[in-house]
Amino acid sequence: MHRVRADALRLGHIQTPVLFGLIEGGLTLPSLAKGPRFFKAFPESKGLRVSANISDLAGFNLPQVVIDAWLVQYPGGLNALQLSAVNDHRILDGQSLLVVAPTSSGKTFIGEMAAAAAITDQRKAVFLFPYKALVNEKYDQFLAIYGERLGMRVIRCTGDYADQAQAFFRGKYDLAVLTYEMFLNLSLNHPATLDVLGLVVVDEVQFIADPRRGIAVELLLTHLLAARERGVAPQIIALSAVIGGLNDFDTWLGAEKLVSTSRPIPLVEGVLSRSGLYRYLNADGSEARVQLVPNSAIVQRKDNPGAQDVIVPLVRALLAANPTERVIIFRNARGPAEGCARYLAADLGLPSASTIAERLPNSDLSSTSRALRECLDGGTAFHTANLSRGERVVIEQAFRDRNGIVRVLAATTTVAAGINTPASTVILAEQEFIGEENQPFTIAEYKNMAGRAGRVGYNETGRAIILADTANEQEALFRRYVLGKPEALRSSFDPDHLETWILRLLAQARRVPREEVVRLLASTYGGYVASKGNPGWQSSIAGRLAQLLAQMLRLGLAEEELGFVKLTLLGQACGRSSLSFQSAMRLVSILQALKSQGMTAEKLMVAIQALPELDDVYTPLMKKGQAENKWPQRLQQQFDEPLVRALQAQAHDQLAYCARCKRATILKWWISGVPVDMIEKDATTNPYQGRISSGDIRRFADATRFHLRPAYDIATILLLGTAPPIEEMDSLLCQLELGLPADCLDLLRLGIPLERGEYLSLRTANLKTCDQLWKATDSLLRQSLGQQRIAELNRLRPNILVGE
Repeated sequence: MHRVRADALRLGHIQTPVLFGLIEGGLTLPSLAKGPRFFKAFPESKGLRVSANISDLAGFNLPQVVIDAWLVQYPGGLNALQLSAVNDHRILDGQSLLVVAPTSSGKTFIGEMAAAAAITDQRKAVFLFPYKALVNEKYDQFLAIYGERLGMRVIRCTGDYADQAQAFFRGKYDLAVLTYEMFLNLSLNHPATLDVLGLVVVDEVQFIADPRRGIAVELLLTHLLAARERGVAPQIIALSAVIGGLNDFDTWLGAEKLVSTSRPIPLVEGVLSRSGLYRYLNADGSEARVQLVPNSAIVQRKDNPGAQDVIVPLVRALLAANPTERVIIFRNARGPAEGCARYLAADLGLPSASTIAERLPNSDLSSTSRALRECLDGGTAFHTANLSRGERVVIEQAFRDRNGIVRVLAATTTVAAGINTPASTVILAEQEFIGEENQPFTIAEYKNMAGRAGRVGYNETGRAIILADTANEQEALFRRYVLGKPEALRSSFDPDHLETWILRLLAQARRVPREEVVRLLASTYGGYVASKGNPGWQSSIAGRLAQLLAQMLRLGLAEEELGFVKLTLLGQACGRSSLSFQSAMRLVSILQALKSQGMTAEKLMVAIQALPELDDVYTPLMKKGQAENKWPQRLQQQFDEPLVRALQAQAHDQLAYCARCKRATILKWWISGVPVDMIEKDATTNPYQGRISSGDIRRFADATRFHLRPAYDIATILLLGTAPPIEEMDSLLCQLELGLPADCLDLLRLGIPLERGEYLSLRTANLKTCDQLWKATDSLLRQSLGQQRIAELNRLRPNILVGE
């Protein structure tokens, strides 16, 4: 009844229910709470406290099969952080909790325990992660533990073609794993999905401060908190790496807090100078120095001093001192990371890991794929965005293997949070992200990377080493990063983008009184902190909101009736999208200009390259000379002139326009099935400046795919009956994900996923459908596939034939 009355108020109506024809106004009962009579009947539930023995968790009525699985997975039992979450903060009794603790402290298992309790109570649990790589990793882990062994229904949603979104809509799951953006999108477009939730675990919640990703985290949490007004209040477990201060985040979230700085594995942090002297801070807080590398071993290897001069003798010394040593070297760009693995493979004389190379995909190889095999032959590996997903999985598994032969891994800093790779030592060769402003690492980002050193069951102590060029730099880095405290948590709310926030907040509400719009903004974490710090904040921003609402009404994004404001269909499509207000308006302008030209899914793929979100996708270019000016003409060979000219909209300069045309041309090649190495070669203007790699191709495709679906939703409203069919759009989204022509997408119905090169080889052999494949002989299949893959398909063949 509360929900009905609340929903009626949102619509501007007052409902007065009458029960049994006698009780007018509704029957109000107090919330049920466990009291003396309950505990008399169930004394074992009253304040149950457990020891480190996982078997004690059976007292919370968790299934014994779950307890048994945990006993195998965590033989050491519960650690202090996990015990506090259970005993002091009552997560198994449904209490919401914010956990702030270092990397590898066991935070995720706190969420797993709460999930088991929710599922046991016939409620559904959702885990949210920032990266697809983390979602895929946790899905595989949860499926193995809770799905295959315990019979729970485990699903995932990341925006890929194999997503189980329909199962999520229908509530056909027990445990779901999603990215932030997918959960926000699905819950906004299908509000009923929140009604069945018992638990939401938000991992890496410190991303709320991220300038790009923070808005998704904040909006999804705001959405969950707003749902409480209609009686939907799932338990929230928010997990964060170490931060400098909570800044009232726990209060806004309505959760208890559990903050810890202790690690199960002690961490030594320090800075190494070019003299080989390592100044470090022990886990107990004491400072010390040691000559980690002999000064004579550090020699200049090229024309100018470089990180290689120190990294080679440092890694050699670490491996010599400890036969079980595993080292990750973080570099701030793909080229230096791959180059680092190469020169270490050449200089260290490690045993060959060619057996690992045999497990790698062997078709549609990029230049990076060949470089990886060279490194493995020398006993090292690298982990960058240039690797395919299959290659990354093989490398991660090889490095995680305690007895494995790969002991040295070079990786980019941007994938540091997305890889589960236990290391003894991490080395940070740089202290800034590569970009237009060369932004330095925050202390929190450094601590997260340093925390990758040391893992329970792998090492007794972890060690983090920052490289410095001079004694003065060593002192400065030691004070800033080693002794520094992480920054306090903050909102990513930016007053300069107020229109984006309001548009997306209005998309979460059916309609609101005009004077209450400011309350929507105040309900966010950023608004809560601002209002608390300045009681007059809401009044000060009311004027800007009034102007913004007038603009939205004028643009046809909102409409007003009897003092209530709501978004139009176009406004809803824009507000529920991943696009900023500016991008949505630019897209509307472009679509209106092209309305008479006829729109296809591929044309829409090209058109959105003019949006700011796609402009922000780094596109390698040769900035000197006129060499990149060829791309508009190359694109016009594929698409009509008005569409190519439309990409000039709001371009900063000619180079930005050429970058848009270059991305669109590469994407057309990608979905046409052009081999990766050919795209790399044809799209690289200069191998030293503007080199296109396989990672760039996939990044263009992933970013385009992410924004293409919301752009299509906007297009269907603007173009009415002339928008491309939904089937055409779904097909293109699959093509972008896999790099395949549309005529072989039927092969996705096979029982196993193939590599891109395998799909293309089958297509070349004119085996474009499942029916054609099942009728093919093994001798014909051997022209396209390896014997192991043929054996996998043959095992599926009878089952599929019977099923059909």
